[in-house]
Amino acid sequence: MKGFQPTRYDEVPYLAAAHSFTHPEVLATTAMLRGLDPPPLEGGRVLELGCARGANLIPMALLLPRTTFVGVDRSELQIDEGRRRALAAGLTNLEFRTVDLLAVDSSLGLFDYVIAHGVFSWVEHEVQEKILEIASRNLSPRGIAYVSYNTFPGWHVSTMFRDMMLYHVRDVGDPATRAAKARAFIQFLAESARPKESLWALLLKGESAYIGDMPDWYLLHDDLEDENHPVYFFQIVERAAAHGLQYLAEERELQSSEIFPERVWRTIDGYGLDRIGREQHADFLRNTRFRRSLFCHAGLPLAGAPALDSLRRCRYRAHVRQGAPLEDPDSPGASVFVLEDGRKVKTNDPRLVAVLGALCSAWPRALAFGDLEAAVGAAIGDQRTEGMPDVAALTTQALFQAMMAQLVSLHLTDPPIAASPGERPLATPYARLQAAAGENATNLLLRDVELSLLDRLVLARLDGQTDRAGLASQILPLLEPEIPASPDAARLGAAEVIEPPQRPLPEQIEETLRKLAAECCLLA
Repeated sequence: MKGFQPTRYDEVPYLAAAHSFTHPEVLATTAMLRGLDPPPLEGGRVLELGCARGANLIPMALLLPRTTFVGVDRSELQIDEGRRRALAAGLTNLEFRTVDLLAVDSSLGLFDYVIAHGVFSWVEHEVQEKILEIASRNLSPRGIAYVSYNTFPGWHVSTMFRDMMLYHVRDVGDPATRAAKARAFIQFLAESARPKESLWALLLKGESAYIGDMPDWYLLHDDLEDENHPVYFFQIVERAAAHGLQYLAEERELQSSEIFPERVWRTIDGYGLDRIGREQHADFLRNTRFRRSLFCHAGLPLAGAPALDSLRRCRYRAHVRQGAPLEDPDSPGASVFVLEDGRKVKTNDPRLVAVLGALCSAWPRALAFGDLEAAVGAAIGDQRTEGMPDVAALTTQALFQAMMAQLVSLHLTDPPIAASPGERPLATPYARLQAAAGENATNLLLRDVELSLLDRLVLARLDGQTDRAGLASQILPLLEPEIPASPDAARLGAAEVIEPPQRPLPEQIEETLRKLAAECCLLA
């Protein structure tokens, strides 16, 4: 496959949603923590390789109207769809180009941020080298490049299952049948393996569950794609170096099972490894199968330890909500915060309590460092003792602690997110387009939000001009079976048209609006 294989991707479009972890502000804040001074987002240029229909770039371009975005992809069908959606969203700062990656050269210009998500491992070696070449040659002097890829050792087992599925469906051409047969085959193996408690049976059971939850387009383009070439982390670092790039950092949130005690790291550090060797050994420990790596030009000085001063230039948003106090004799008076996955964190640290409390109260706004410094200062009050660091330093320590525990996220922007629906709620043109097309919506934090049929019918009409009575009058006919089929019903599919509401429609609309506000889908 040279560049991209247009027939396969045109036949089964790649329908991924936006990826918040590829946002330029994420790349910039990560670089700042490594001691770099990345290009400003305002007035910057962003390039995405393999952009498909622009699901990642369009919401970014909406949130950063004074930043220029360019997306390239070989699939003319996907590029045309991206252009149609960008036009419908009213964007003038986003350009889509139908280009084979191998044809990209310096004439495309320099970019401050280059994104290649979900591309590198699924193209031939020649094209992989071209991606690294673009990430270097088309990167501005202080720019940051993002490349994601499948990795060993995690993909050793996955490669085995992939090979088995590819052999089983080797004569199947129809994509839907190919995906169904591959799933059924692995499920058959998982159900039939003996003994049930053997390692082999457990691996099969895990793989069956993993691919069972995948949509067809993902299974076809990930596990069943003709090209899928995992690498070891150290290998891509070496290959990037040959193009004048150096490894900067990883952009990923660790699962709780991937966080190890200090004694584990002391043992690894005892091996006398450099930074790259330490990362590679971490992959061995975690059985890593996917990485999201950032690169910059070789020669830029990287800080040996986190550049904590950079935290004072950022804004912050909580990833927790305040929980009910615990009656714990071992931690009297501890404050409790609940993470998005339901885990609870308790702390008596007044600095951390002040920071998280302020962020929870401000949700969904992102607070500046000065706001949090004031909260910490008020919490400490006259408890300061001689020799204690100043309030700014105490705030920095608390933020770094919260960041390492993945309780907060760093930002450089603060989108105008509505905390509650107003009289005439407003969603972005792109979210309205997605809802009208029967899709999930991309919220203002670039996260995918699952929508029910009523959610979509409501969201598609949130133009900032329509009040609740107007929403009800437009939606009610769509829910009455005796009314002739509407364009919405035809587009969403007859099977999805719901029965007349069991509760008053205005009540359901209000509930939907509260949900959309809670999911950060509404503009202030």
